[in-house]
Amino acid sequence: MAADDCRRYGADQREEPTVTATPAQVLHGHPVGPKPDAAVCIGCGSPLRETDIVFAYAYRCADAAQWDIPRLFCHGCAPGWIRSPTLGTTELLVGGRLGSIVLPTPRSPRLCLTELALRAFSPPTEGCAP
Repeated sequence: MAADDCRRYGADQREEPTVTATPAQVLHGHPVGPKPDAAVCIGCGSPLRETDIVFAYAYRCADAAQWDIPRLFCHGCAPGWIRSPTLGTTELLVGGRLGSIVLPTPRSPRLCLTELALRAFSPPTEGCAP
């Protein structure tokens, strides 16, 4: 390899790589619930436990790197669409099961999303201004 090729390769390695993934892939294993072992349906208040079928509303603002999952629903309360899309925000409704994952700190199990399928999607170009 020539010296110019080495320098060019080194410069390329400093750039952030781009990865393409589906919403289900991005949110698989994402921790949910206000407590490590507890989650509640936002619609009816029923407790949600590991292996329960759930639906999750998730969003990510255009300038953010992380996804937020502020709402979980049981099967009976889950909406079929994104009711009020927000301009500049990618919003998802996914369905799946609750599983558990152990996070490195504080090394305690947390409920997480697994076996996900996309139910509804709103791109950042749709909706009303926040």
